Amino acid sequence: MRPLQLLRCRQLHKPPPNLILLHKRRPSVIRHDMSSLASKKTSVPHKLRTAAEPRQNILYNVRLSHIEEVNPTVRLLHLAIPPRVQAPEEPNQGDEETDEPQPFTFAPGQWLDVHIPSISDAGGFSITSTPADAEALPSLQPTAESLAVEDEETGLPPVDPRGRDPYVELAVQKALSNPASAWLWKPKDEILGKELCIRVGGSFVWPPPSGIDLEKVKNVVLIAGGVGINPLISILSHLNNNADETPASHHPFNIHFLYSTKLPAATSQEAATSPESVLDQILFLSRLRQIIHSQSQSHRLRITLDLFVTSLRDTSSPLLLKQPDDLSIHPRRISQDDLRTALTGPNGDIQPEETVCYMCGPPAMTDEFVAALRDLMGDGSDRVFFEKWW
Repeated sequence: MRPLQLLRCRQLHKPPPNLILLHKRRPSVIRHDMSSLASKKTSVPHKLRTAAEPRQNILYNVRLSHIEEVNPTVRLLHLAIPPRVQAPEEPNQGDEETDEPQPFTFAPGQWLDVHIPSISDAGGFSITSTPADAEALPSLQPTAESLAVEDEETGLPPVDPRGRDPYVELAVQKALSNPASAWLWKPKDEILGKELCIRVGGSFVWPPPSGIDLEKVKNVVLIAGGVGINPLISILSHLNNNADETPASHHPFNIHFLYSTKLPAATSQEAATSPESVLDQILFLSRLRQIIHSQSQSHRLRITLDLFVTSLRDTSSPLLLKQPDDLSIHPRRISQDDLRTALTGPNGDIQPEETVCYMCGPPAMTDEFVAALRDLMGDGSDRVFFEKWW
């Protein structure tokens, strides 16, 4: 049995089927809570904190191909996956084994172990893109010219400006106390194009566990606190792009998105003169609004979006006086009444057997809301799924 290779993971041959996941069984309720191990969130490495979570038993070389600053504290990163990994050649008939790498796959909501060459402990970051973004596009077949200059050390071709590489996206909050985050927040010219090594893990995913009949689900509640939006934007984007993920008999499929966040510090003054530009700096808000706009035309998903801006105290702010048509802005925290409203169906009552809830946020907020959601769901408390970010 070949051991896992960290960092120098060029040879990524297909492992035996029983090694694809270290843990295949997904719990009915996601418990990504390791707070009992230590009082300080930075004292427990990501790998130890998530030791009980399922992980793939394969690592991939990727290239940091794109860096975009959403606001002064959050960066969007694209990690380019070699097209040869995502579109391996078909094996010859009769071949029992192949040297082709296992294609990179993940489920919406999962995270990555990110191994950085100069850092001993892997960082953990939720994937914010969709599985479709990691698929190879026909236009990206490497040219003879690009193959000629392929990096001999890693096997990764250079970024081809003529098309999009298959990629996986991360949103990384600036946190200098976190070695992996601090490295990913180095000046762009120091890290762009660097090779990293990644592995997929996590059980906070869509679709929900097999014990839940998706055909009966009519109401999905997504609740995000701060960068807890990361796995949820992957889930919602996936639902937006895949009609077969929502039962046709339930159109429109009701999705209630509750998003609690703060205004980026540098935008407080700007809010008075240019509210839309301020909204654009809230992580993934513009993407959420694009999804709502697209669904307002197709009517496949019926999405309501409530934005709770906890740092907004001025009730005369233009953000509140002139509310956008596609979302509701509230200058406060999410309340239990908000949770109840989100769970309530068109008939005015809560139907647990038709509802699933996904919650991701900081530990204290998550503990409070998960307890409230379970109480409201009654016998359907096992349909409340959560993950905490640290």
